[in-house]
Amino acid sequence: MTAKDASGRAWIGWALVFGYVALLVPARFTIFQVMAQREGSSPLTVAVGLGLIVSVAALFAVVAMGGRWALPLLAAATFGPYVPFAALWGPIAGLLAAAMPLTVAGPAGWVLFAVVIGADTLVSIVLHAPGVFTISSFAIIDLNTGLTLFALVRLAVLLAETHAANRQVAALEVAGERLRSADDLRRAIGARLSGVLTLSRRAPVTADALADIARISRKAAEEARAVADVRREPLPLPAHAAGLPDGSTRLARWSMIAMTLSISTITLNNVGDSGTTDRRVWAVALLVTVLATVLQLYHGVPRASAPAAWRWTVPAQILITVAATVYVGQGLLGALMGLAVSNTLLWLRPRWSVPVVVVAAVGEGQFLRLYPEVGGYALYQTTSLFVMAIGVFAFNRLPEVAARLRALRRQIARNAVIAERLRVARDVHDLLGFTLSAITLKAELGLRVLGDDPVKAESLLKEVSPLAVRALADVRSITEEGVTLSMREEIDSARVLLASAGVDVLVDIHAPEEDPVLATVLREAVTNVVRHAVPRSCTIAVADDGHEVRLSVANDGVAPAVPAVGRGLANLAARVEEAGGSFSAGDQGDGTFTLVATVPSPGRRRQDGAVMAPPGQRR
Repeated sequence: MTAKDASGRAWIGWALVFGYVALLVPARFTIFQVMAQREGSSPLTVAVGLGLIVSVAALFAVVAMGGRWALPLLAAATFGPYVPFAALWGPIAGLLAAAMPLTVAGPAGWVLFAVVIGADTLVSIVLHAPGVFTISSFAIIDLNTGLTLFALVRLAVLLAETHAANRQVAALEVAGERLRSADDLRRAIGARLSGVLTLSRRAPVTADALADIARISRKAAEEARAVADVRREPLPLPAHAAGLPDGSTRLARWSMIAMTLSISTITLNNVGDSGTTDRRVWAVALLVTVLATVLQLYHGVPRASAPAAWRWTVPAQILITVAATVYVGQGLLGALMGLAVSNTLLWLRPRWSVPVVVVAAVGEGQFLRLYPEVGGYALYQTTSLFVMAIGVFAFNRLPEVAARLRALRRQIARNAVIAERLRVARDVHDLLGFTLSAITLKAELGLRVLGDDPVKAESLLKEVSPLAVRALADVRSITEEGVTLSMREEIDSARVLLASAGVDVLVDIHAPEEDPVLATVLREAVTNVVRHAVPRSCTIAVADDGHEVRLSVANDGVAPAVPAVGRGLANLAARVEEAGGSFSAGDQGDGTFTLVATVPSPGRRRQDGAVMAPPGQRR
């Protein structure tokens, strides 16, 4: 799963929350409408009731997304309609109850949860006529809605927090890798460069000092390449980042258990509300409720692996509840049927499970129309089945998504470490390679001319000191904020280095603006000239035509055995391509090696709204 996929999955939680809340609107409106018809209320009253129910749902959505300011409005919209509508309003306090522990931390939030449920139940006793909704009906419906919504929102938040934590872990891993690289570079190269500085400042110049400088600089270059090796194993996660947000499985498991038990209780309460005294009806209702509850706890509660017998138990649960519902009649067991059908979303593929849920919901609504005394609740039963389906699906699948996000954090961290190591490796090769090669070259030249020209040897030795200081600065820049090179400075350095090697330099510059990408390319190109060739002349040309900046470095003295493309050239090609440019380098067949790098001009990049920078640079 990619980071982009993870971002999309992180929003699944909120999509399910909003879907659940949206389905509560028609479910609660159906209850309001049926009671309004029984009371002979006007169409205007029904329309106002619908508007109030929508307001409650919208205000809860605002609170769930962090808008605590809407909590008093949600409370007013929940209990205020009892004044004008009396027996028509409710049960809808589950949304307000869920908002309490979401906005009030600690036990106080759950105390307020209980207060809201209790207050709504008390109001139902006072205002609602006996036989319409009993005390247990209001309490159970509000309790189930409140617990389910709280759990759905918390799972959505956990997913979002886990996704955000992935980014933090990646940043921590990069920081840890940077510290490790800094420590390795200082330990491997810092001491050697300090030795070079000490030797370069001794007077008079001696052959031993020059030999030691050349030996130390070559050894430092070897150490730098070893430090930059990107094949090292990834670091473990930092201890303080290992405990990312979790708890989703436990929360989902207990929420699903509570949902199952509450629906089972609602089922038995419906049978009691029907006023039936038929012992056979009660026997079937009790038996099926217990059996359906056990089966639901078997394959409807989150678990590490799929139940071994789900292909038999899911159809069995559906068939048992459907048969019992038909036998008992009046849809008294419809809630259990909805719970059973919802399980198909867990174990069947969507192309099969979604149609099953839709057909079951529509079929249940049509079945209720056979019973005029309850037919008005057809829409309620239909939407309730979809609501249950969301709950069952969310409590089983959101923990799985959260687990995948937690697994993804390691992949993100690993990729971030690899990217950082590649950046350090390229900067070590391109930057330290140049400076250390220059130190080695000057020390070796000093040894050659020491016997014939001690003054020149001493001059070369003095030039080593600033190079060593520059190398130390490069070590710091590589492992801190990144390196930004100046084209002008690199051209001056190239002149000095090539001249020290006895190379005639021709520089042709027609580019008024700096370009750090090409400055890096120039540094590596000049390093390759003195490393891999025996040149007599080298030409450096830079031109900007307003659309692109073109750097060309050409030198003679190339041996036929020298390959056209090496690791350094591959690094440069990657840098230039990342900046939106093109790169080519190779032997022209006549002993001349030409390197050409072209990048969009700075003005064009600003017009396009994207300023490219080499990896490792920060602006």
